[in-house]
Amino acid sequence: LPSTAGLDGYLLYDAARFSGRTVEVTAAKALEKVIGVTGILLSYLVALPAGMAMFHAIFDERGTANLVAGLGVAISAGVIGSLLVVLFFPGLVQWGIEHLPLPGKARLEGVVLRVSRSAAAYRDRKSLVALVLFLSFVVHFTTAVMYYFTARAISAPGVEFWPVVLGSSIQILATVLSPITIAGEGIRELAQLLLLKNMIGPAGAIVSAALGFWAAEALTLAGGVFWWLRPADYRPAWCRVDGVQIDYDEAARAAVSLETDEDRRRREARGAAAPVAPLRSRARAGAGLGLGAAILAGLLIGVPEAVAIAAGGFGREAQVLWYAPLAYAALLGALGLAGGALLALLPMDDADQRGWTPALALLATLVPLGLAIALFRVRRDVFHEQMPPLPVLLGLLVGFAALALALFALGPRFFRSRAGAIVRPLPALALLAAVVAAGAAAAALFGPKGGAPAAPPAIPAALADRPNLILVMVDTLRADHLSCYGGAQPTPHLCRLGDEGTAFRGFSHASWTKPAAASLLTSLVPTSHGATTKTASLAPAATTLAEALSERGYATGGIASNINLAESFGFAQGFGEYHYLAPDYLFGARESSSKLILYQIARSVYFKLDKRLRVGDFYQDAEVVNGVAFDWLERHQGSRFFLFLHYMDPHDPYFAHPYDGYAISRAANQHPDPALAGEMRRLYQGEIAYLDEQFGKLLAKLESLGVYDDTVIALVSDHGEEFQEHGGFWHGLTLYEEQIHVPLLVKWQKRQPLAPSGTPEGIARLIDVAPTLLARAGAPIPPAMQGVDLAVPYAGRADKDRLHFAEEDHEGNVLRALRTSSWKLIEANPGNPRGLPTAELFHVAADPGERANLHASEPARSAELRLHLDGQQKLAEAHRLGSGQATLTAAEKEALQALGYVE
Repeated sequence: LPSTAGLDGYLLYDAARFSGRTVEVTAAKALEKVIGVTGILLSYLVALPAGMAMFHAIFDERGTANLVAGLGVAISAGVIGSLLVVLFFPGLVQWGIEHLPLPGKARLEGVVLRVSRSAAAYRDRKSLVALVLFLSFVVHFTTAVMYYFTARAISAPGVEFWPVVLGSSIQILATVLSPITIAGEGIRELAQLLLLKNMIGPAGAIVSAALGFWAAEALTLAGGVFWWLRPADYRPAWCRVDGVQIDYDEAARAAVSLETDEDRRRREARGAAAPVAPLRSRARAGAGLGLGAAILAGLLIGVPEAVAIAAGGFGREAQVLWYAPLAYAALLGALGLAGGALLALLPMDDADQRGWTPALALLATLVPLGLAIALFRVRRDVFHEQMPPLPVLLGLLVGFAALALALFALGPRFFRSRAGAIVRPLPALALLAAVVAAGAAAAALFGPKGGAPAAPPAIPAALADRPNLILVMVDTLRADHLSCYGGAQPTPHLCRLGDEGTAFRGFSHASWTKPAAASLLTSLVPTSHGATTKTASLAPAATTLAEALSERGYATGGIASNINLAESFGFAQGFGEYHYLAPDYLFGARESSSKLILYQIARSVYFKLDKRLRVGDFYQDAEVVNGVAFDWLERHQGSRFFLFLHYMDPHDPYFAHPYDGYAISRAANQHPDPALAGEMRRLYQGEIAYLDEQFGKLLAKLESLGVYDDTVIALVSDHGEEFQEHGGFWHGLTLYEEQIHVPLLVKWQKRQPLAPSGTPEGIARLIDVAPTLLARAGAPIPPAMQGVDLAVPYAGRADKDRLHFAEEDHEGNVLRALRTSSWKLIEANPGNPRGLPTAELFHVAADPGERANLHASEPARSAELRLHLDGQQKLAEAHRLGSGQATLTAAEKEALQALGYVE
């Protein structure tokens, strides 16, 4: 049973003492434990298909959950397959033991041969082996089931059989493998907490783990009483080896030495072996070799990842070129230092140590970490957060398995050669210094060139009667939380724009920042601009609002505080000045280095240990944004300018104001308890109130500079936020109103109020903002832009421009939606992680909360909207950047013409 390592020790001691066959009984006990682990892994595989809800509750991203589960399957299959080879084909193992190089093999020849013979002990007893495997599965599966029943017994909420059994199987494995506690105490409860807290609650997870241990496993500890109470001269009634009763006195003498008479004769015939240095000297030499090998592993991981990040484009700096190799080498170097010293415990001579220590250090660092990073980046960067196809996964696993085999079989010989000197401490440190220096030199080439910003130009004569333009994007701001859209909380400064201009019914084209912001700045829907994944950049082929205004003669500036809008993702395109206000990075990192997987893991661990939440660790707040904006406005008050201003405050973490360290963040609460919805909404509203106050200071600054009246100010949001309206939280996974209905407020130039006051009929879209501002500037609207000037009366627009098209392909949720002024159709991919219906139809004019799905009862309406949805999709694909004009079939072109989408 699990948690019995102590009892196994007693049993192993007795078996060796009374039989005299220390090597053989150790091999048998090791095989027994591997079979036990196999039973746990079989439980995992059996419970996984029906228990995936456990992984989905842990990981916010469906792709991450699938990747972790898939890695578990790969590891389980590999371990089980290897064990079956050992048990059913012992000849292969026996050959390998006798012929493969092993550390210290020359000094342990007798032991190696005895282990080899032990591996073949079950050669002719395959039915017994199969029975043992089956019983191991039964034991561990029923143990996992017991944890389910203890969770039921304490009435823990959300208990489901298969997810709890799956989590308990993993917990049992963690308990068995834990080397730092007695009987797994503490590890069991911690593992169950991490695995099941989002399903059955923290208290239910901890208590059910403790009770499950006492119900299912603790009785085995009573076996220790047998050893504690027996007399010191105890001997068993019998102990037979190969059917022959053992002489206990002779066995006791043989047990204290691993060397049999046959081993001794072999050693004496071979002659004296190479001398072994004292342990202290071996430990010092091993630590140095382990350090050097681990530094090499850090370089082999850090440099390629830095190159992968560089391929996505740099912003203002390229620190990652030296930071990545240094960070990985430092981390792995510390591990290699300790591991190399521990390897000195093996009875190796100097030549063996020089070969085996670096080979094993690389095997333990380069292979597992390299595989994990490769899998993560392939899934995220290549397959856009979807599980890679099985052939790709197998290819990666086979590739790293081959690397591991090469390090084991060929590594010792290589590192004993002259070339192996590279892993000695001084050469390895010199190589690290050279790589870091080269990276720093390369980073300097990509870094900021320095110098003060150019003096703002005077107002061109052609723009004398044109207004200044300010586009404000507030991250994660729902329309219905502003008082001018019916919100209960007063937001006087934000709504002042609508009071003095127009409050449109605004809608976003996506429910997370990057695709929505790209649509705002390019007037292209996501399919057309293509910036739809976490690693995607805004294409240089896109004509941005800033570029069009620069060509018109406007001085352009941008200030953003969301990593998705950083220069490295192309959002500085067209701006004369662009300021990405990064959070306060940890560990001396900057933006480029923050994209390292190692940094993200270290940051996550840091915030789990440090419970104090500081806003600067996540984003720069409105006060900081205003400080940069005020400086820019003071320098450009005599120019004709366009300023893009981005505020982050309503985005999570939701901080209490004034700041006191209390906040609720998505990183720590990916699946919050629904009971938290009220508290989260309260904090969210507090963030909006804080933003409203800071926005009032911006308006006051514009008035003090004398530019307020002659400035058109448009305020929008990229998306909203969900607080259990449709059974979830946060954003990015649905296209319901709470996530895509956003404020769209425009204060017009006082001298030329061109649009009607009040809330207009119909809908306004983010893609309409850029054409509207360009029209105010008297600039031509680029033909590629898909929006319209909002100053044009709604009734006068083409039919296709009175429809709102939204889409999403994020974390396994592939969605699209079409909205009219009264109706809305949403379609989702089957089996999507969020569990959304494949088709929903809402009469939003009468059902703004989208509660009644009329898809089945209104088939004609659904069919009509789907035609328009298909038309919008085809139109977006036809104007996809970089692909040229899409080829349409005659039928498709005829259908689009009928809907008014093409001439």
